[in-house]
Amino acid sequence: MLGLSCIPSTIMTIMFIIMPKSARWLYFKGQKEEAKRVLIMIRGTSDVTQELDEIALDYERMNENEAIGGRGFQRIVNMMKNKAVRRALILGMNLQLFQQLSGINSVMYYAGTILQMAGAGSNKAIWLASIVSVVNVLFTFIGLFGVERLGRKILLFGSMIVMMVGLTFLGVAFIFIDNSSKDVATSTAGLIPNSGCNYANCYDCVQDDDCKICPQPSNSDSWICFNSSIYKSDSDLDQICHDGESQNYCKTNVGPWAVVGLVIYIMGFAPGMGPLPWTINSETFPNWARDTAMSITTCTNWICNGIISMTFLQLSGAAGPSGAFFTYCAITFIGLIYFFIFLPETKGLSLEHTEKLFDSSLTFIGLRNKKEVVASKEK
Repeated sequence: MLGLSCIPSTIMTIMFIIMPKSARWLYFKGQKEEAKRVLIMIRGTSDVTQELDEIALDYERMNENEAIGGRGFQRIVNMMKNKAVRRALILGMNLQLFQQLSGINSVMYYAGTILQMAGAGSNKAIWLASIVSVVNVLFTFIGLFGVERLGRKILLFGSMIVMMVGLTFLGVAFIFIDNSSKDVATSTAGLIPNSGCNYANCYDCVQDDDCKICPQPSNSDSWICFNSSIYKSDSDLDQICHDGESQNYCKTNVGPWAVVGLVIYIMGFAPGMGPLPWTINSETFPNWARDTAMSITTCTNWICNGIISMTFLQLSGAAGPSGAFFTYCAITFIGLIYFFIFLPETKGLSLEHTEKLFDSSLTFIGLRNKKEVVASKEK
């Protein structure tokens, strides 16, 4: 299955080799005739004068941006000196930070693992994780159609509140799953004691990667926790388990509530906290700083993505799944308060007015009406 991913990768590699350089890149490198030839080839017409003029205009704007903001590290220094850009950059980085630290990629990357923790078998967990992904796609359309009707702040706040409801639901569900977990034995007569798997509770047993549970041969209603790294052959399992069957999850009646919590969380994230950091960031930076600022905020997103992805299993092991989800809920709440105070509404504003929002002398611009903030700058 994993080998199938080589097919599109190989096709893309071949296409990149034969793909011509873009007309814009060629023009910016001074190869104007080659840029014109590429445009004629792509458009299928020799009348590409208007498009070349637009590229030329963009080239002039790029040079103007470099004249204003400088290049490379100097541009970053100038961004830090500019009050409006600095405030917008801090806000943009925090939008990406809270998007990731709310736990979204823990949920998406480990959806199958979370569902197994909630009592779903491996095959069922895969299908339930697919449902979560479908919900993510469908509810993204709400954000697509609602961002201009509702405004950025209302959509973002509603999104974060629903996310907190889902995370709370997940945390409470896992508390009940833990408390309702059945007892298991840790050894059977005539067999070697289970090294490292001395758990008396099913849920505690399956949280250990080396441990599994299974019904005992003498009594299929009585379950045992055993070290699957020691007992791993079919003959070993036949001695320990009824019908030689073992599993790494605990069946529970509370599991469906965890699925409901996951779905609620995704329903909240998809229309708001998912797309809005990208939307808001694209509206808040002046032209001369936009490409650098967007690169910095995107870098923030991926760094936090890596942190949250690498720590979820460790956090779940240390604090339990319920502790992990309550932690994400607390972080989301902190983000909600921060954005309530510092995030201005940018709906319907031009780039010039948006820059005035962040250049205002008012500190807590998120608490003020956007017209009031702009007016304070124009006085």
